[in-house]
This record gives sequence, structure tokens and C-alpha cells, in this order.
Amino acid sequence: MAKNNGINWRFFTSIYMAYSLLLMTITGIVLYIAPPGRIAHWSSWTFIGFTKTEWQALHTIFSFLFVISGTFHVIYNWKPLMHYISEKAKAGKKLRKEFSLVTLTVVVFFIMTYFNIPPFGSFMDLGEYITESWENPENTPPIPHAELLTVGEFSRTINMPITQIKQKLRKAGIEIKDTNQTIADLASDFKMNPNDIYNLLKTETRQTAGAKFVQGSGFGQKKLSMILKESNISWEDGVKMLSAQEIKVKGDDKLKNIAEENNISPLEIIKALGLK
Repeated sequence: MAKNNGINWRFFTSIYMAYSLLLMTITGIVLYIAPPGRIAHWSSWTFIGFTKTEWQALHTIFSFLFVISGTFHVIYNWKPLMHYISEKAKAGKKLRKEFSLVTLTVVVFFIMTYFNIPPFGSFMDLGEYITESWENPENTPPIPHAELLTVGEFSRTINMPITQIKQKLRKAGIEIKDTNQTIADLASDFKMNPNDIYNLLKTETRQTAGAKFVQGSGFGQKKLSMILKESNISWEDGVKMLSAQEIKVKGDDKLKNIAEENNISPLEIIKALGLK
């Protein structure tokens, strides 16, 4: 029994592993349904007071500590573990069956996950569907991680002069003192989120039609039918436009999958549809 100064470290490690497993489960579920980073950071999304970045940190740290505590758990229980393996080894054939079954199960699960085979593929698709459902015209940034842009850079991104931005925000009680300040910091100073700042301005912004189709915006995760619907293009016309560019479409699928089948990038599909 591992003890030191009256502390039963074997028991401590076992209980700690249980707590870590519980926290990993909770954080994993939250991250499974959380909005994508570009939306979470832009709208300052939180769940029970924690941001997505904080949930990710909790999940990562407790996963790491779970591995460490698991290692100590094996060390503290090394003798009974070896005794168990020794006893099972005497069973010979039975042990080989158990080992083979575990190995086969892991291999099958790995292959089904890698090739997106149901129910694993369906489980991941559900997660992506929930994630995508957070996005709407009211909370979508003009470009990914626009909150990291300075006010000056943001001005150029949305095609609005600095003087006009200052004027509109001043009417809302927001005073810009430094154009090198990031949109995130500006919003934080006035207890707002970056999306609130943008909503005060975007009624007069002049974005290009393909502004939302930029690298990192997540459009590759959307199905072709959704892209066409958002762009007011019928399915038939969309397929014809892609066929004219020798892009084959076997059925409605995520843009990234269609791109992979045609050995091109999702952005090339967007360009073939005349959206970029």
C-alpha cells in the first residue's frame, strides 16, 4: 500500500482518476456541441460562465493529468496486476481469446472511425450538424477571427472609412481612442462582444459576394445543397456549373469530400460556382 505521511496514494490516485474521467466526459460533451471557434470567439460564447477556450483548456489539462494519474495507478497496483496477468497466463487459450477480441475490437473501431462508417460516422456528422447550427447571418464574422484585427485593419476589411466607424460607434456611446486596438479589446472595454460592435456597423458595410468563402471559415464542412441554397442557386444549375468545370458530383455531400474526390480544394468548387 503506497502511503506517505498518512496519505493513501493508491486510493488518492484512484479517486483522482474518477474525477478526471468525469470532467473529461463533461468537457468532451460541451466541446461536442459548442460552436466553431470563429463563432465562439466572435460572439464571446460561454457555457455556465466558461468560454470555449477555457473548456478546451480544461479538457486538455485533465486528459493529460488522467494519463499521468493512470500511470501512477499502474505503478501502485503493479504487483496485483502482474499476479492477475500471471493467473490469466495459466489459462493460456482463454487469455489469447480475450487479447485477440480486444485487439480486433480496437482495430474495427479505428477503421470505422477513419472511414466515417456508421454509427461512428453518423455520430461525428451529428456533432458537425450541431456545430454548424450555431452559425447564422447575425453572428458570422466578416472573416475568420476578425476579432483579432485592429480597428484600422477591420475598417479595410469591411470597406468602411475609419471616420465613419468612429462616428457610428460614437452615437452608440463607444469612443475609439486608438485605431491599433483590436476589435476584441475595444468590445471588452465597453462590456460587449466583437459581434455587437459589428452589428452596429454592418448595415452599411459593402462586402463582396464571396467574402464568406475564405480559407478557415468552415464552408468546406457544409453540404453542397446548403452552399447552393445560401447562394440562391438551384441544385440542377449548380451541378451543371460544376460539370462544365469537369467537377463530378455523385450526390449531396460536404464540400470538402466532393473536393477530395475531384483532387481539388473546396475553394475551387466555390470559384466554379461563380461565388468567388
